Amino acid sequence: MIPTYQRGVALATGVVFLCGCGHKALDKPLPQSQARLHVQAPWRDGGRVPKQYTCDGVQATPKIAFARPPGTRDAAIVMTDPDAPGGTFVHWTHWGTGSDGRNSFGKTGYSGPCPPKGDKPHRYVVTVYALRGPLGLAPGSAPDKVVAAIRGKTLASGSVTALYSR
Repeated sequence: MIPTYQRGVALATGVVFLCGCGHKALDKPLPQSQARLHVQAPWRDGGRVPKQYTCDGVQATPKIAFARPPGTRDAAIVMTDPDAPGGTFVHWTHWGTGSDGRNSFGKTGYSGPCPPKGDKPHRYVVTVYALRGPLGLAPGSAPDKVVAAIRGKTLASGSVTALYSR
């Protein structure tokens, strides 16, 4: 018979492995647009996320750039890990002139890539949205609320994808 303590440790370990790097995955796919944006990040599309932007570095918030198409009244950024064990994990939502939403870690602002050690490289997708108008959300809004607000206001979108493993 296994002592209660050991059963508890085994159960807790299983929960951690099943949940992956967080507990709040998006339940719907990110919005897409026919009009495409060219997005620039501090890493090349298809490359590797530099350590300084990850949990193994200082988690520096990346500077993301894009050309605003005519009619753009606001912009939003959503950074996700579609390879997270629990489903699409949100690392960052940002909009307006400095508003950050909550991420799937439950923190407001940017939290860098931090896949489980030993996993194959995860894809990190930074998607930028040119919007018809402001999102009208309070800072700290939940990721699903940010994505829902983006859905009806997207003029154009584009993304950059990079890999990271530990």
